[in-house]
Amino acid sequence: MTKLKKLILATALGAAGMGFGSAQAANTSGTFTVNITLTSVCTLSAIANVAFAYTSFQVGAQPATGGGFTVTCTNTLPYTFGLQLGNGAASPPGTATLGPITDNSGVNLAYSLGLSAAGGTGSGAAQAFNVTGTMAGGQGGTCGIGSCNNAASTNNIQTLIVNY
Repeated sequence: MTKLKKLILATALGAAGMGFGSAQAANTSGTFTVNITLTSVCTLSAIANVAFAYTSFQVGAQPATGGGFTVTCTNTLPYTFGLQLGNGAASPPGTATLGPITDNSGVNLAYSLGLSAAGGTGSGAAQAFNVTGTMAGGQGGTCGIGSCNNAASTNNIQTLIVNY
């Protein structure tokens, strides 16, 4: 290598080492916080109708069928259930049981309602429960034909409350 080439190479290497000849962009950085606010809620599915199939003067109590519902609550959110007579505005927290309630449509049979659980803790998934019912045996009821129902009743709608 010639002296001139060596001199040019040495100059180029020296300039590169000192930052000459290379174009570097300046930069700076900062940090920031991401804030999340979660509003916990519970949702209630439609509640299946509670039904009794009763024969006048039957010996044993008649359990109800139906009454199934699901509740979906935010993960780890505790909740409780309450029952309330009628279909007016909910008045929390409600009660664990209702009854005996005597149907006022003319069939005149008394029943009681309860719940399969007092409540639970949210898991983020739907959790299944039931409104339960019992009609005491030995009731005669009122029906002037072979079979009657309480479709004309004004007290056959009740309310389930989810408290969270």
